[in-house]
Amino acid sequence: MAYKAILADIDGTMIEVGDFRTIPMSLELGVYKIRKQGIPFNLASGRAYFEQEMFHESLRFGIEPLSNEGILYEASCVKLFESDVHHQLGGLTREQRESINVFLNENGLVQEMAPQVNNDRYETTVGYVTPTFIFEGKTDTTLLERTFNVVKPVLESQFNFLEVVMTADAIDINAKGVTKAKPTVKYSQLTGIALSDMVAIGDSGNDMVMFQVVGDAGGFVVYVGKREDQEAIVRGYPHHFVPETRGPVGTAKALEYVLANM
Repeated sequence: MAYKAILADIDGTMIEVGDFRTIPMSLELGVYKIRKQGIPFNLASGRAYFEQEMFHESLRFGIEPLSNEGILYEASCVKLFESDVHHQLGGLTREQRESINVFLNENGLVQEMAPQVNNDRYETTVGYVTPTFIFEGKTDTTLLERTFNVVKPVLESQFNFLEVVMTADAIDINAKGVTKAKPTVKYSQLTGIALSDMVAIGDSGNDMVMFQVVGDAGGFVVYVGKREDQEAIVRGYPHHFVPETRGPVGTAKALEYVLANM
C-alpha cells in the first residue's frame, strides 16, 4: 500500500538516551528515501517544539520541507512547516504547572528524579527524568517505573485536570485528554490525509493512543519498544510491523519495509 505520511516519535524510536547524535546512519538514509518518494515525514513527540524543529531540519540535509510536513507536539499543537499557524489543542497553563511542581516537591514525590532540561521552555507540560539520563546517558528504568507508579495515582487524584504518562525515558505530566491522539487526528484534518494512509512509529506508553487512532482506522503501526504488553496490543492491529531489532535501528528497518511494500 502507498502510505501518504509518516508520524514518528523521537526518544527511543529515532534516538537513544536523549542524544540526537545517536540516530543511526541507516535511519537517516531511510528518512531521506521516504522523503525522496514525496512522503512527508513528521515528528510526533513531547519534546519542546524548538528541539523537534531543529532535529527535523537536520534530517532534511538542506532540502526544504515537503507539503504536509511538520511537527505534532504531543501536549498541545500541530505545526505544519508550510504555514505560520500553530494549531493549539490545549495543555497545562503556567499556573497549573507551578502548582504541580510545588505539590510534587512538598510531598517528596520526585526527590530522586530530575526535571527535564527544557521544562522552563515547555509551554504546556511538565516532565521528569532519572539522574542517570542526564549524567550517564541512560535511563534507570527501575527508578522511572517505581516513581511513575507512585506519582501517577497521587497526582491524578490531587489534580483532576491532568494525566501522567511514562515514556521510554521520562514521566510526562500533561493536561487530561491531550495526548498524541489529538495531534494525530488534527493532522489528518489539516492535511486531508486519512488515518488509514498513515504510518505511526513509536516505542512506549504515550505512543499507544497514536497507534490506536491510526491502527483502528486501518493505518500501519510500527512498534520498536520492548514491553510485551504493548507489543501484544500492536500485533492486534490489522496492519503492523514489529522488527526483530528494537529502538532506532528497528525504525530504520520499518522504513525499509514500508518502501519495499509500496
